[in-house]
Amino acid sequence: MKLFDKVDPVFNIDDEMNFLIKEIDKKLNEIKINDKQKRKYMVSKSKVRSIHSSLSIEANSLPLFAVENISYDKPVLGRMDEVQEVKNAIEVYNNIDKYDYKSEKDFLDAHKIMMRYFEDDNGGYRNHGEGIKKNNEIIYMAPESILVPSLMKSLFEYIKDSNLNLLLLSSIFHYYFVTIHPFSDGNGRMARFWVSLMLKKYNKNFEFIPIEEEIYFNQEEYYNSIEKCHINSNANIFINFMLNTINISLDKIIRSNNFVMNEIQNKIYELIASNRFITQNEIVDILGISIRTVKRNFKVLIDNNIIERVGSNKKGYWEILK
Repeated sequence: MKLFDKVDPVFNIDDEMNFLIKEIDKKLNEIKINDKQKRKYMVSKSKVRSIHSSLSIEANSLPLFAVENISYDKPVLGRMDEVQEVKNAIEVYNNIDKYDYKSEKDFLDAHKIMMRYFEDDNGGYRNHGEGIKKNNEIIYMAPESILVPSLMKSLFEYIKDSNLNLLLLSSIFHYYFVTIHPFSDGNGRMARFWVSLMLKKYNKNFEFIPIEEEIYFNQEEYYNSIEKCHINSNANIFINFMLNTINISLDKIIRSNNFVMNEIQNKIYELIASNRFITQNEIVDILGISIRTVKRNFKVLIDNNIIERVGSNKKGYWEILK
């Protein structure tokens, strides 16, 4: 990318990308969810998981079940700023169908809501320099603020004019957007939201596939792939990371498609997603149920390959498989 006033994406479509696109398309066709109630339930759950994961990447500490409670206007215990972050994201995700992924105006409108009450320039581009730090060292300096409007205009023109497969295009947009880093705050969550919008446009099944969650589970690799692309001056590593992330997310949906968790199992799943080191006794205290009930539902989740134990009982942790 030549960081003057125009985005000129650098990448090459390799065999791995072509293979992953075919795999993703095949798996999308395998997903059949016709029951209206089940579909609505899965969309709602996916939205909550997307919001929780995307905000967790940005250090929001609210657990998954708190995000769900906020989505139903239920009171939660937590910092006011973190609760507001969730409320903003819920409003944006609830209105995802109103946005056109090719529209820069829609993009700015979404940011205005996403960062409401947090930034004076929400809905507008930054007017100052920005850099990315790692271990207290600046590893990347974003383009000068004076270039941001023309770079973003150029990026959206590229998106409008491109004939690329939307799976590829969403990854290219994601990488070059974070490279421009156009906002004072909210860049990461806006990038992930816009990718979800683009993927949903590609295939409706993406409405119950929380891609943000898989990124959250692999956020170190997520940031490393961006950093490597900065060094290589092309987007290939990040594109392959995103395609693999989408492919893995689809695998999890397909494997779990024939198993529907009950209410207790859902709560256990959400608690583990928020804290993989949580103990069964802690879950007993949180849910107010017996240890026997907790153990029985854990066994069901383990037997259906929803979760697994990694390491010892004392020093290990729970890992979500689906």
